[in-house]
Amino acid sequence: MSVTTDETVLRSEISGPVPVEKPQRRGFLAAGHYIPYALLLPAALSLVAVLAYPLYSLFDLSFRNVNRYAYLVNPSLAKYVGFDGFAKVFGDGQFWEVVLRSVYFTVELVVLSMVLGMLFALLLNRVSGWVKVTAITVMMFVWAIPALVTGTIFRWLFASNGGVVDYVAYLVSGNESVKHYDWFANPTIGLYVVAAAVIIWGALPFLVLGLNAALTQVPKELMEAARLDGASPFQAFRHVVIPVIRPFLMISAALSFIWDFQVFAQVFSLRNTSPEPGYWTIGTYLYEKGIVASKYSDSSVISIAMIVLMLAVLVFYIRQMLKIGAQDR
Repeated sequence: MSVTTDETVLRSEISGPVPVEKPQRRGFLAAGHYIPYALLLPAALSLVAVLAYPLYSLFDLSFRNVNRYAYLVNPSLAKYVGFDGFAKVFGDGQFWEVVLRSVYFTVELVVLSMVLGMLFALLLNRVSGWVKVTAITVMMFVWAIPALVTGTIFRWLFASNGGVVDYVAYLVSGNESVKHYDWFANPTIGLYVVAAAVIIWGALPFLVLGLNAALTQVPKELMEAARLDGASPFQAFRHVVIPVIRPFLMISAALSFIWDFQVFAQVFSLRNTSPEPGYWTIGTYLYEKGIVASKYSDSSVISIAMIVLMLAVLVFYIRQMLKIGAQDR
């Protein structure tokens, strides 16, 4: 039996707490703090090795005056022109028209695909098991179809002669005039309706499956607590579900913007490999300048502009992810 006296308490107060020895730094590279960087280093070096020369060639080509004739017939004409190539491209009104059209088109695609993907993901959580498995199988099949094939199929569906969409519209409305409606006569309808449908159709499987997996990470206890507090389904979704799945929303939105901004194959096949100027987005415009017109220097300037725009989106995305990470700490 131990007895604590006033003298013992006084000594402990004078001496203070027992000093704790600092743990020794063991392991590979200071207690293993730098192991993730060491493991990422080979991948970073591989990316630099693969991308360094193409990027150098791209920038070098942008400062030259190179086309098919200068490249194949008279290489001496391919001389350095400095920033004249940039001034030529950026001074072209058609370039800025294509950029604005690409931005509007991309915003439409990202918003519609995210909203529809969320609605289908929520619906997928409410169906029975066999229906969910069937829907996932069908979506995986849709995702596996090449973009060129999807564009060709939709071109047949929306054809003015024998198109399925026009025939169904005729059966529903009974109007004979819609039986041969040309969806592609007006580029605004052809691009923002038909081409958007093609691209969203191919993007939905990834978004639905990803959002469905993210929704399973929402704790049921939080949803039950929200319902007990009197929150409506919309309020619970906004204040409980969205904050939990916000990181995946940011990732999917950023990836969708990058993919949709440089879309090419769907529009290319939808217009039977010859898209009109009204259908030109930045991807098809780059194809027309670089491949069809063989203006290699101009196409390299357009490519650099695409890279800069994508970097701007990536910087915004990284900043948002850092804010989310700081809030979770």
